[in-house]
Amino acid sequence: MNEGKQDRILVVDDEPHIGESIKDALERVGYAVDVSLDAEAALARLDRDSFDLVLCDIKLPGMDGYELLRRVKEFYPELDVVMITGYASIESAVASVKEGAADYLSKPFTPEQVRHAVVHALERRHLVQENLVLRGELRHLLGDQVVVGQSESMQQLFDLAHTVAATDSSVLITGESGTGKEVLARFIHAASPRGQRPFVTVNCAAIPPNLLESELFGHRRGAFTGAIYSRRGSFELADRGTLFLDEIGEMPTDMQGKILRALEEHQIKPIGSEEAVRVDVRILAATNKNLAEEIRANRFREDLYWRLNVVQLAIPPLRERRQDVLPLAQYFLDVFAQELKKPIAGLSPDVVEAFSRYDWPGNVRELRNAIERAVIFAEPRKPLRVAHLPPSLRQQTVSREGARSPVPFRSLREVENDYIRQILAACGGNRTRAAEILGISPVTLWRKLGKEHDADDSPEGKGDGL
Repeated sequence: MNEGKQDRILVVDDEPHIGESIKDALERVGYAVDVSLDAEAALARLDRDSFDLVLCDIKLPGMDGYELLRRVKEFYPELDVVMITGYASIESAVASVKEGAADYLSKPFTPEQVRHAVVHALERRHLVQENLVLRGELRHLLGDQVVVGQSESMQQLFDLAHTVAATDSSVLITGESGTGKEVLARFIHAASPRGQRPFVTVNCAAIPPNLLESELFGHRRGAFTGAIYSRRGSFELADRGTLFLDEIGEMPTDMQGKILRALEEHQIKPIGSEEAVRVDVRILAATNKNLAEEIRANRFREDLYWRLNVVQLAIPPLRERRQDVLPLAQYFLDVFAQELKKPIAGLSPDVVEAFSRYDWPGNVRELRNAIERAVIFAEPRKPLRVAHLPPSLRQQTVSREGARSPVPFRSLREVENDYIRQILAACGGNRTRAAEILGISPVTLWRKLGKEHDADDSPEGKGDGL
């Protein structure tokens, strides 16, 4: 969606020539402006349509501007109001601000003064909306981190994601639960030209079908029972940014048609509104379902599938990229140790072996949760052990151990060498980092590797990595 959305402004003034002069001054610079001659007409218009700002005269017949301001802040809390008066005084300015006015404009005023007040109020509104979106989307610290992994498949996937990020094309992200589909979506948004604009997430599986349309498109006050004020939907909140439709495969088929129409027409119609609102939104969607099978079962619209599936990025499950397990585990360990203010001396050999053998049905999310739990129960300055892991992981490990055929016992030296190699691999060959995790000096690490690993090297020559 490339079309920009015009900011819509409602001017309320009982003097027609004043309202028309303001309308002319603002329309000349690209705003869409409507004029009402009294407060009752203005409220009726606000009930029907969506506006970005109200300019309201204080002195109005019947309901005055102060009362209109109070009602706007009660029923449309996201909407800012700039008050206008021909009776400038400190008292009226203070009263307007106390009631929630965004600004104050005194008659007589020039067109440039009107435009300046509007620009200032709209900039404030946009910043507030973006902050609300960001606060609403904040997750746990790890939820906003991009952990790529060392496997070739993940490196290629993020290279593709970086390429597609530069476009406005829709992207369909597929993968099992817990593989990191939202993390990849956030990466695409952050790397895109829209990266400084809102990133809005809608979990289609978590919202009841009867509330999903309001969540996506918003509603006007009085549109249904309980709609005591107007609310902007996710499409409007994501205007000029990115809308992430998570678990799109769970969306009811009737809503799929409305989403398709919004994508094709670049506009949405809030529930209870008579007029459509233009939006400029980039769509990213994700699913853990096979949408081709859903189409054959008539549970997903084929036309919407092709509209979303301009580019498809498939995230492989963790069991298919086991070389990523230990680097991810070490990353999560570093983060949780810092967050919980509990220094941990790395992963014990039994945990490394357990992680390497486990299939991780919950993927990266399960690994993250396992590390968080382990750090909680681990002793400071000591390594994580299998006893600290979740019961499901411990039981699976015990089950696998019991099912294996007997193998010859290994010497302590062999176990130690294997563990050192695994830690080195997890650290990408960085021996300084590996030594920190092992709790030994780089020189001691070099000596332990000995002839088997670095017979011709010196500790000074290999201290910082391979």
